[in-house]
Amino acid sequence: MPERERTPEQHERLFKASQSPKRRKMIQVIGNRGGDGISREELRKELHDFTDFDFKFNLDWLIREGFVEERDGRLYATEDGIDLMEAG
Repeated sequence: MPERERTPEQHERLFKASQSPKRRKMIQVIGNRGGDGISREELRKELHDFTDFDFKFNLDWLIREGFVEERDGRLYATEDGIDLMEAG
């Protein structure tokens, strides 16, 4: 599949996200759930080695930057999130 066209801002966001091992791990867990998504509680159990601060900060960052979306209490990787999984 050909790579999508990206703006310089999108490249910068992807680069910043990929530089954080915690964000890479978090997006892997979320993305591996596919279309079923994962609840915050399930994600927290999977990432038991994260501090509460690290968990909230990095999840909020991934949502704000468009790598993860939350629908009906479930977290899903967006197209950018899947790109981050593949890059990580």
